[in-house]
Amino acid sequence: MKNELIDTLDRLLHPQDPAGRWQAAQDVAQRMGVKSILVAQADGTLKDISWISTDMPDSWMEEYLCEGYVEVDPLVSELAARPGSMVLECGSLQQSGDVPGKAVAYNHGLRGAGFATLHCTRFGPPRGAGKYVTLGYAEDLRTARSNSALEMQLFSALLASTIEQDAPPPRERYSPPGPPLLTTRQREVLSLLAEGMMTARIAEKLGLSEAAVSLHFANARRALGAATREHALALALKQGLISL
Repeated sequence: MKNELIDTLDRLLHPQDPAGRWQAAQDVAQRMGVKSILVAQADGTLKDISWISTDMPDSWMEEYLCEGYVEVDPLVSELAARPGSMVLECGSLQQSGDVPGKAVAYNHGLRGAGFATLHCTRFGPPRGAGKYVTLGYAEDLRTARSNSALEMQLFSALLASTIEQDAPPPRERYSPPGPPLLTTRQREVLSLLAEGMMTARIAEKLGLSEAAVSLHFANARRALGAATREHALALALKQGLISL
């Protein structure tokens, strides 16, 4: 394995073509029995992902980003304050009063995507932004091809050192979705305005104070660049953000 890693280091460091480095990484991952690799730049404390490069299934990555699983991802949170590694067993988390439903969905979603175990290493200073490198296995590490902890750490370090956002083909690059133009509450107050309700009635309907409703209208106006709440309503209807 040491010779393979030396060869991989040469392939990862010397090609000027990022795609060549990504292909080299995938080749050695396959030889190591790794189903998928993932390299991400993220701030685990803030739960903020800058970018992800991975050959994990596209459907799973869309679910991860759209459902906001980063908020309950133990790989992100537990490694946020320190460099180091941890292993996650997929499909093992059970629902309980102390475990959020989203955390269970994330854990079992990984299993549904074909992963039994994830080995994640964080590189970077304690706290703040760092690089997360995840090796995804279709089997339990005890039954997968025997890779020592040192081999996994060396390979992860190589990936962290050489793989950037532009390495894989575009279909394997991911960024978190931007925030919605209007929040759910802003859409609600505009929708009720469209029904002819005034501030006091909207507040009663939603169980909010009138001041809170006015604040939601003000934020909606700013988000849409509108002069008045009626203008905001017209723009929201035009852009399909709400419907009558």
